[in-house]
Amino acid sequence: MALQFKIFLIPCISFAIYGCATPTPTSKPTPLQAPNSTTKTTNPLVNAQANSAALDMKLVKGLSINQDTSEVLVRGQVAIRQGFLEQLVCFKGTREHESLVVVNVAASNIHAALLAVGASAGHPGIWSRDKNTVNDLKLQPPAGDLVSVQIECVLDGVTRRCDLGQWIEDARHLETFNSSFVFAGSHFEPDGRGGQRYTADVTGSTVGLVTFGDELIAYAQVIPDQAEISRPRWQAHTALIPPEGSDVVLILKPYKP
Repeated sequence: MALQFKIFLIPCISFAIYGCATPTPTSKPTPLQAPNSTTKTTNPLVNAQANSAALDMKLVKGLSINQDTSEVLVRGQVAIRQGFLEQLVCFKGTREHESLVVVNVAASNIHAALLAVGASAGHPGIWSRDKNTVNDLKLQPPAGDLVSVQIECVLDGVTRRCDLGQWIEDARHLETFNSSFVFAGSHFEPDGRGGQRYTADVTGSTVGLVTFGDELIAYAQVIPDQAEISRPRWQAHTALIPPEGSDVVLILKPYKP
């Protein structure tokens, strides 16, 4: 692939931030907390932000930083090229059946890399439904720094770079996809062993489309993840996507509006 970039080392974070564990449900996830100036922390996501100027960190395979452009680059493969989408990018072995791209880099590592290029995380979106009220559907959009999500691939023998939104089309052909994403940052949850784990590492929600509430990078608009509430609409734009299994590079860049 023709992509040229300067590689920098980033923190090596394991699949579960505080150790591998079998997923267990939880009703009260613990949000990421930033330390104050007098508090020491072993949280690798926070350490990544503190050490971003040094750039003297371990390499995570498949993940790199272009310091000149403040871009985070993640190597992956095309997962599907037809059908409805609920996820856009997922971790290997999770949601490939509904994602455009699959990566083998844990979401927490990508979170650390985004912190290292100066991005600030917010929170995933949520939605709820109360049938006992008049306005029964309540939507809370995600928050965080805006993030450009692009893809580089080889199609028809030519290396191309485009917005990931170009790989998405309206099944009814009524609207163009509005490619707007934020650094939601997922959250932490108990791991069932007295510690915590990064939720998106377990669920695989790297770049979301519908709102599961666990996304590392979230679509700026809330789309409930139940078809009876929000009819499936966005699908893979097959003609613009390379064959399944093709190598791609996901390019994430924080920006200001």
